[in-house]
Amino acid sequence: RIYRDEDFETVREVYATGFAEHLHAVYLQVLKQLWVQLTLASIFIALLASSGSLLLSILGGIQLGLNEDLQDIRKSYMQGDRSCFWVAELQGVIGGTVGILSAKDEPGCWELKRISVRKEFRGQGMAKALCKTALDFVINQGVEDVVLYTSMVQTDAHQLYRSVGFRMVETFVWPSLPAKLINFMVLKY
Repeated sequence: RIYRDEDFETVREVYATGFAEHLHAVYLQVLKQLWVQLTLASIFIALLASSGSLLLSILGGIQLGLNEDLQDIRKSYMQGDRSCFWVAELQGVIGGTVGILSAKDEPGCWELKRISVRKEFRGQGMAKALCKTALDFVINQGVEDVVLYTSMVQTDAHQLYRSVGFRMVETFVWPSLPAKLINFMVLKY
């Protein structure tokens, strides 16, 4: 169903929980790199000294999403016909989210965003149904090009995106200093 204002807190919680689930995979990816192993102690000390907490630095990624379009879902997604946000509800519980809006850096292209499904609702086709709902919306708007970005560690998501017709077109290191330090790859579909 289409997002309603009373869904605000639940949507943000679903997103934050889903994002946080991938932190373990990111840690493992980082620790596989020899130079990271050799410099981890000095980086840890620098982060600890500058922020007071390593966890605060990592959680910054979650906060970034919550402070961008999820700060005001109605304003970001529910104004006019160039964007929309949906929630999937099962037995009165919001289990997943997805949004679509005009891509900032690619004129005429739209971006699929904030696909997140609670762990207990996975494996039931909810993510696929959310993606198809968003893609049907853009087709009805006459849009032909849709992009999405995901991280290297979200392997289940890669399979989902391929299953609904997306093809990976580019990989790149996320353009931030912490991401460059750990070679954090992002996939563009």
